[in-house]
Amino acid sequence: MAPLILMFVLIALTMAIGIFLPKFTKAVPATLVGIVVVSLIGHFINQSSPGLVRTVLDFVQDRNASITTIAAGLPTFGFPAMPFSFEAFSLILPYAVLAAAVGLIESLMTLTLVDELTETRGRGNKECIGQGLANVVNGFFGGMGGCAMIGQSMINIRGGGRGRLSGMTSAICLLGFVLFGAALIEKVPLAALVGVMFMVVIGTFEWSSLRLVNKIPRSDLLVIVVVSSVTVAIDLAIAVFVGIIISALVFAWEHGKMIQAEKKENKGRTVYSLCGPLFFGSVSAFKDLFDFK
Repeated sequence: MAPLILMFVLIALTMAIGIFLPKFTKAVPATLVGIVVVSLIGHFINQSSPGLVRTVLDFVQDRNASITTIAAGLPTFGFPAMPFSFEAFSLILPYAVLAAAVGLIESLMTLTLVDELTETRGRGNKECIGQGLANVVNGFFGGMGGCAMIGQSMINIRGGGRGRLSGMTSAICLLGFVLFGAALIEKVPLAALVGVMFMVVIGTFEWSSLRLVNKIPRSDLLVIVVVSSVTVAIDLAIAVFVGIIISALVFAWEHGKMIQAEKKENKGRTVYSLCGPLFFGSVSAFKDLFDFK
């Protein structure tokens, strides 16, 4: 069997487990069972035909052939090795602002989605402050910046996680696997992870919203399509910026035509009573309301 066809089969198996297992039992997360089952199948296939099922380690080695394991140790504290000068900060600042904007936007989007699924209400200000402090401390240990992610949050929620303990448990387990279980993670087939992410996408997308396409304003549909396309093609921060610009232009165009005036004649005088927003976008409509003859 060709590797690509086998990968599709394993992806489909992972998704099938994720779809049908919760109908029989919810004692264990379906995604975890799917990963374990597909990993065992991939391990036995690679025993007879090495390399037929691509794993996490294969993916890492494609990028850097010198890497033999993904195992890592605990980081050590230290100040970043960079000069404290205006030139250095002027070089770093634009990227720092962009990374912070993307992280905060995605965290708030994730928070909104989690609130909808769990019927709770989170506190965005605490989320932003906590994320900022965590990333500052993380930098002193040489780590990468992070934020809340929709994919991981969806997996957590689908597995029954609801409170702070679920997020802490997920983080601790991830740390434990990196430190002590790297040998197991290296053998996980990529097909299992792809199948899980497909399930996340299917569970995240609001399929019922497709019925509203013909009911929402065309301007809103344009913003949705453009933001989605720019997010895939470039990145989230640019997509949000483009969406804000389009929404602002649409707002100015629509509200610029809403100004009205009531004309009254009073003892040789003409009195106009204005109603509606008056701003730069309504200047042309504003002028057309008056009869200067």
